[in-house]
Amino acid sequence: MDRKAWIVIVLCCLALAVNLYYSSKNQEALQEREREALAQREAEPQTGESEAGQKVPSVQAPVDGDDSENLAESGKVAEPVPLVEEKISKISVGEAVFCFTNFGGGIKRIDMDGQFAVQDKVNLVSLNQTDPQPIGRLVSGVDQYLDLIYAHVAELDTPNSITFVGKTRDGLQISKTWIVEKATGAEPGSVERSASFRLQLKLVFENNGASSLNLKNYGLFAGSAEPLWKGEWDRHITLFYEKDGDYKKRRVTKFKKGKKPHFQEDAGALGFAGVSNQFFATIITPETPYDAWIWGDRRAVQLPMVAGGGTGESIRLGMSLPDKTLIPGGDDKEALTFNLYVGPKNNLMLRESGEIHDRDYKKVMNYGIFGGISFVLNWLLNVLYSGLFSKVSDSWGWGFAIVALTIIIRGAMWPLQNKSTRAMKRMSKLQPEIKALREKYPEDPNRMNQEMMKLYRDYGINPLGGCLPLLVQIPIFFGFYIMLQYAVELRQQPFLWVEDLALPDTVADFPSAIPLLGGIGVNLLPIVMAVTMVLQMALTPKTGDKMQRRLFMMMPVVFFFFCYNFASALALYWTTSNIFAIVQMLITRRLPEPELKRKKASGKKGFMQRMQERAEAAKKSQKEMRARQMGGQGPKKPKKRGPRTGG
Repeated sequence: MDRKAWIVIVLCCLALAVNLYYSSKNQEALQEREREALAQREAEPQTGESEAGQKVPSVQAPVDGDDSENLAESGKVAEPVPLVEEKISKISVGEAVFCFTNFGGGIKRIDMDGQFAVQDKVNLVSLNQTDPQPIGRLVSGVDQYLDLIYAHVAELDTPNSITFVGKTRDGLQISKTWIVEKATGAEPGSVERSASFRLQLKLVFENNGASSLNLKNYGLFAGSAEPLWKGEWDRHITLFYEKDGDYKKRRVTKFKKGKKPHFQEDAGALGFAGVSNQFFATIITPETPYDAWIWGDRRAVQLPMVAGGGTGESIRLGMSLPDKTLIPGGDDKEALTFNLYVGPKNNLMLRESGEIHDRDYKKVMNYGIFGGISFVLNWLLNVLYSGLFSKVSDSWGWGFAIVALTIIIRGAMWPLQNKSTRAMKRMSKLQPEIKALREKYPEDPNRMNQEMMKLYRDYGINPLGGCLPLLVQIPIFFGFYIMLQYAVELRQQPFLWVEDLALPDTVADFPSAIPLLGGIGVNLLPIVMAVTMVLQMALTPKTGDKMQRRLFMMMPVVFFFFCYNFASALALYWTTSNIFAIVQMLITRRLPEPELKRKKASGKKGFMQRMQERAEAAKKSQKEMRARQMGGQGPKKPKKRGPRTGG
């Protein structure tokens, strides 16, 4: 490399280092503000909700209601309100343990059996664990909860169902029956496993008050989602809903770090709604869509020290009930049914659960514009694992599946890559003539480009031929990249020295933080990836001008920082792809060198020639239009002259 190339590389690295340094400073300041907010929130008194085993004052008896207002009007002194103890009831089915509470008559938390917390071999992942409100609690507005203690009607319970009954001050009696689906006992990785995470909420409302009540003034709390560890991006913490058939989502970053604490929005005909983090989701689906409004907010949460410590942001969601008026007297009842999925964001399981509930749950994966590629890659990955590598290796099966999938992708691209390599070799042989054209027309770049295009046509070379494999591979790379962000199948799956394919493969720690790398861990696989990428570039024929080659040389640096703190599965994919490309180039180099021959004129214009002619015509038309706008008549046409007669 010459001096200019090194200057470009050094400046890019310095800019990246400065950006990461100030980003880390801003993140530290933000975390400090979040700690203060969390401490202040924890210092505030909590009502109606407690940890298991604690006693809190009940503002209302479980079913009969509160007569304190009548006692005040009669002049009598009210007796002290009795203490009510929170009771937790558990239903364990398959791979989920649902913990129900009489405080709100909802789901306090859901323990994921077999899914341990990040860098933790003891504690399980628990959804909605840090939120003080249970899933399914009734609300009367944005973050406004009905302070109800429900009675557990044990005689109505079954091995997979539980029933609660409560009553509001205005006489609205509520019956909640939670029914958990029976597990199928399917093999891990199969779509039938989704039954472990599906349940149903049956609500029955009865007006025993003195005036009419409308259910649209009430709503359901749909739960919360929080980061699993310190390194999880805020963009993964999301609420979502289906409005009139269109999927909508809102990330926790949209709340402006506390400047916009909540939002409320018309959800149209609500198909489903829920919250999710990187790997798990809670989805509530009305059995019959109805016009509803939703609300969401954020909350600071304390992360476990084993997961990096510090504070994070959880996202929370509530949804209104249908517009239904209940007349007083207890003769009018309204029954509602909601289907829930509370579990991992497994693409196959979400698709099956969506089909069962007649909804399109696959959108919850949030794959984005490369969703089609990501869905196919995820399906192929699961097919390779379940059909082959789960039987080959109990521990490294998913790693082998990633390697095999990479080889399949690169093998499918082999003909295109081989054609591209030969085209680049032919272009490299044409460099002396291109250099001569540059020396011949140094002051006329348009003429030089015309002659260069003519040269390419004469030898039948497509100057974009070398870029085609890269253009094809970029969408696949981003599809793979997005798919791996949410591939819960890879959690806690080891391969070689990697302990968890869903996390960086940290093998050692630096003494202190390195701003340029955004952390203190030594991640080995991205280093191997960068080395193999440099070797691949060394074997690639050198084409293009100096600036293009300099930018090409920057790719290993860019991808190294891009993959360094990402899931090690991505670095495994890219490393395997580089090794495959190196082997392919070594084989290609043994083939006979392509000959540089002039093509016979066919009379047909090539693609590049047609594009160049169109560009020249557009440029000429633009000049004429500019001349007319300036008051002229455009370029004058030469006058026709008669033939000279001599004399």
